Amino acid sequence: MSVSLICPSCGTPTTFHRAPVSLCPHCQTALPESLRQSAEATLAREKVGRPLLLTIGLYVAPAFSGFFLLLVILAPFNAATYSVNGEAVSGMEFLRSGGLIFGLGSAAALAAAYGIWRERSWSRWAMVGFWVAQLAGGIGVGWADSGLSGAARAVASLLLMVIVAWWYLFEKENVVEYYRALEKLEAAQAARRPPTMSDGA
Repeated sequence: MSVSLICPSCGTPTTFHRAPVSLCPHCQTALPESLRQSAEATLAREKVGRPLLLTIGLYVAPAFSGFFLLLVILAPFNAATYSVNGEAVSGMEFLRSGGLIFGLGSAAALAAAYGIWRERSWSRWAMVGFWVAQLAGGIGVGWADSGLSGAARAVASLLLMVIVAWWYLFEKENVVEYYRALEKLEAAQAARRPPTMSDGA
């Protein structure tokens, strides 16, 4: 784990292996804040690898997204077999009862996969969004089928998954460290971008 910097004062390249990155070891000049922040964020990111379940999600989420999207696209043509709460329904009935939720789930899964691939800190919110969409869909379908008791069964069956997903993404130590490193890297990259006209307006 290392990062190489060129000192703006003396022009000497230096490789840093750990934080803090503060002074040029050759001329003892303080490195610019944006350069130091970027170097330390890069070192923090290299120290924390992507958690295994996120790596699995990177490949599984697009498959879920494609499957959900295909079901929605084929529904108007009755080109697949559809069921709601175990009962066979037509494609249009499926669209009316769950098309929106399937579409939102597909978008959230695809966004999560993209975010994990591009190492964006918002990817965990996309994953939470996927599970919340599933929960909302289950409640809606359950309510339409048998009212309050159906909605309650849907909550009981999916709430545990939402809680586990939240715990994994926001409480599990190595996952929290990984996302904290991504946030630091994003902040450092934003600080190094040149100001735009809108920033000064």
